[in-house]
Amino acid sequence: MSVSPLSRPDVWNAVATGYTADLVPLFAAYARDALRLAALPPGARVLDVAAGPGTLALLAAEHVSEVVAVDFAAEMIATLRRRVAEAGVGTVTAIEADGQALPFDTGRFDGVFSMFGLIFFPDPAAGLREAHRVLVPGGRIAVSSWAPLGGIPLLSACFRAMKAHLPWLPFGDETAPFGDPESLIDALQGVGFEDVAVHTVEHRADAASVAAFWETNERSSAPLVLLRQQLSAAEWEALGASVVDQLRREFGEGEVAMAWPARIAVGTKR
Repeated sequence: MSVSPLSRPDVWNAVATGYTADLVPLFAAYARDALRLAALPPGARVLDVAAGPGTLALLAAEHVSEVVAVDFAAEMIATLRRRVAEAGVGTVTAIEADGQALPFDTGRFDGVFSMFGLIFFPDPAAGLREAHRVLVPGGRIAVSSWAPLGGIPLLSACFRAMKAHLPWLPFGDETAPFGDPESLIDALQGVGFEDVAVHTVEHRADAASVAAFWETNERSSAPLVLLRQQLSAAEWEALGASVVDQLRREFGEGEVAMAWPARIAVGTKR
């Protein structure tokens, strides 16, 4: 698997504020699915890898005894700490760390989660090996990935429109990292997890218009931030106008809705 350009912390630092405002409400639904599927006991100790602003960590804290959340992006960790303080939660610890080299003892946790994070690691297998190492025997893992973009017509059309103007853009193909269940199963089994199962879940996001959809993604989408860093202000404005115009032709002027299918793989360390 090639190294994703989203494997740099600066890209995620740049979207921390928009990601928290725009995406946490949607992504919380997938986090709840993962917690349900992992089925950890109330006294569990949980590690959230590539935790972002703490979408899963804060939800997990309602059900387990301890949550440690790690992310390699300093702004995500700062945002997570602010959210933990605002919520008055005393059982969540946020640490800036690399998920491929976790700073924890072997057998430290009962459950490990990575929600749409491990899929962007330069070496996903290293991240999974570390998750396996820090789990107790019988511990559970849950890892999520997106289904291929073809299942999300509006998002697929958005990336397709950008590639029409910028053919070098490294996003928008009808594939996704670990987007097919077999690749997730192989990856987890390859580092020693057993009883691996992949579940497809789907949640809906709405936007008032395609223009509103584009504006939200300007704030919160790491791929768009990566692209914006490479363009002048005039080039970015022209690209946005062109993409929105094309999306209007395909989806019209009114409200648009997207059903986002995702994969959640769960497994056990024996």
